[in-house]
Amino acid sequence: MGFLRTLIKVSCLVFFLFCFNTLCYAVAPADRVDMFMGVYGRSSCVIGPQLPHGSVNPSPQTPKGGHDGYDPAQPVRGFGQLHVSGTGWGRYGQVFISPQVGFDPSEEGHDSPKSDEKATPYYYGVMLDRYGIRTEITPTHHCAVYRMTFPGRDDQHILLDIAHNLTQHIVPFVGGRFQGGEIRYDAGKSLLTGFGRYYGGFGSKLPYEVYFAVKLDVAPREVKIFDDGTKSLYAQISLPDGEKRVRLDVGISLKNTDNALAFLEKETDGRSFDAIRTDAENTWNRTLGKIRIKGASPEQEALFYTALYHSHVMPRDRTGDNPRWESDMPHLDDHYCVWDTWRTKYPLMVLLEESYVARTINSFIDRYVHNGMCQPTFTSSWDGPKKQGGDDVDNIIADAMVKGVKGFDPLQAYELIKYHAFEERSDDYLRLGWQPETGAIMSCSYEMEYAYNDFCAAEVAAIIGDTERAELLRKRSRNWDKIFNPELESRGFRGFIAPRRENGEWIDIDPAKHYGSWLEYIYEGNSWIYTLFVPHDFERLVSLCGGRERMVKRLCCGFDNRLINLTNEPGFLSPFIFHHCGRPDLTARYVHRLREKDFSLTRGYPDNEDSGAMGAWYVFTSMGLFPNAGQDFYYLFTPGIPEAVLTMENGKKLIVKAPGLSAERNEVDYIMLDGRRLEHPWLRHADIARGAEIVFYLKKARPER
Repeated sequence: MGFLRTLIKVSCLVFFLFCFNTLCYAVAPADRVDMFMGVYGRSSCVIGPQLPHGSVNPSPQTPKGGHDGYDPAQPVRGFGQLHVSGTGWGRYGQVFISPQVGFDPSEEGHDSPKSDEKATPYYYGVMLDRYGIRTEITPTHHCAVYRMTFPGRDDQHILLDIAHNLTQHIVPFVGGRFQGGEIRYDAGKSLLTGFGRYYGGFGSKLPYEVYFAVKLDVAPREVKIFDDGTKSLYAQISLPDGEKRVRLDVGISLKNTDNALAFLEKETDGRSFDAIRTDAENTWNRTLGKIRIKGASPEQEALFYTALYHSHVMPRDRTGDNPRWESDMPHLDDHYCVWDTWRTKYPLMVLLEESYVARTINSFIDRYVHNGMCQPTFTSSWDGPKKQGGDDVDNIIADAMVKGVKGFDPLQAYELIKYHAFEERSDDYLRLGWQPETGAIMSCSYEMEYAYNDFCAAEVAAIIGDTERAELLRKRSRNWDKIFNPELESRGFRGFIAPRRENGEWIDIDPAKHYGSWLEYIYEGNSWIYTLFVPHDFERLVSLCGGRERMVKRLCCGFDNRLINLTNEPGFLSPFIFHHCGRPDLTARYVHRLREKDFSLTRGYPDNEDSGAMGAWYVFTSMGLFPNAGQDFYYLFTPGIPEAVLTMENGKKLIVKAPGLSAERNEVDYIMLDGRRLEHPWLRHADIARGAEIVFYLKKARPER
């Protein structure tokens, strides 16, 4: 009987632990994501579902949907299959579908109020109240699968509009245009195929094509195709009388119709809607479940997993669907924000999915081999000649190489970096070793970005063994001080970068003035922010600005008066300069303030989410470590959550704990790494690459007075 009682006790304990674990994770990571975050406001996030780095992103669109296509306060116009998320300018929006009772093909003729809306990373559903039609969407990597529940009337239709595109019809000030296309119908297979040709949007006005294959699970009563050249191209799909449920699968390719058909066959044939939805749900739970957090409030959990979700949306993996050339190499597409993503998104991928970083670098190499260039902003149809910053592809490569990422040829990567360093910087920069003001745009921000590109290139050259070029690039990377004006003053502080002519003459500017896009001197920032952008040379910067104490006061003034902010990514590292002044406590204070004020489920991100850059900033800072991207170290500071467990691709775990963390107790006393007390609040990538446990021991809360 004693053995039986013991067995019962053990069984009860096991059952209790199982229930406790189940309750802890009763809400799966994918269901903690708030898809509305970043849809409101200026962050331009897409509400529709997709797979991680999926090629398609089906989503509803509304009349005044902005660059992401959707405004929750507006009626639903229909559903497009391609969107860009988090960018400052829209693109795509094609292969437009609108289920209707009655039929109106005009652009503004089928808007419908909505209700019962549900949005997750793997599923979107909404009731179109005008028609009484429930529309549901779930994605595969290249396809969107629709399930439409109609009221069972005799005049039910689906509009397939190929002329419609985001930049012509939702954000027409962008200046997009439909240029013609084709729709073909195979009645025996209930299959429509074809393409549309477009220009406009984030990218250029060069035309590109979108190919489609649309398959229905019911035989339409009739399909009529209307083609008015470059004005309109659509199909009226009339459903059988009384039909109540229709499934419609859409395969999308940027290369050809054969690919669109192959995607349908491989990813959707023989699979039910619910099975596809479950697979998408499981994929997201595996992806987001790579980081498990404990002790966070429900709002913190939602913010964390939403930010982690947005870190996995772009760029798109379109391997095998490159319209420009044939290649067996990976094809990572829609890199609108390399200027942004190199700083946080790609360092996060180094921890979570090294192979994705390697695929990205292989796609850079492949683009360089075939194009003779690898510009920082590009899509399948276009390489952007304009640089938001410098040649920031180099920074992604350097970050991977100094952290030991494998899976690409480092010599080929170095060829690309050498080309950028000695051919693609501006002519004046290559001639002088620094960027003077010559009447061109953005001379100051180009200098600061090029300087760091040179440092990253020097790191890679040293790894390869090219010591001569490494030394040359290292010296050139320190020439940012050529535009550091020690006499320029703002808010009582001296020493800011400023435009300077080749003859040494300074151009007077207000360091607090915020410049816009593609304007003189500075790109989307001010001198307060860009003066601080020397990730490789902070110690010298602190000295030039008057020393540690003076820099601390300067940083506090900048943050307190919003002269330094996170609206654009050059400000990402600014709070971590406190570390270089011996004040990691102030790093923690201002990082916490930025997270609390600038990241919100209702207001979104500080500005455009920028393809994972903002989301990854939030993820890193919540865990209490932050990368100096392009280098192999991380800053350590008070986390925003008590515990996080990150599982790397190699199966090793990075565990971060802050026992007793609370609003009243949040100041670090000391930090332990694998049971060893750290002497400084930072660590190297090698310290955590094989798994590690970081424990922040906090000072006791101060008693209230």
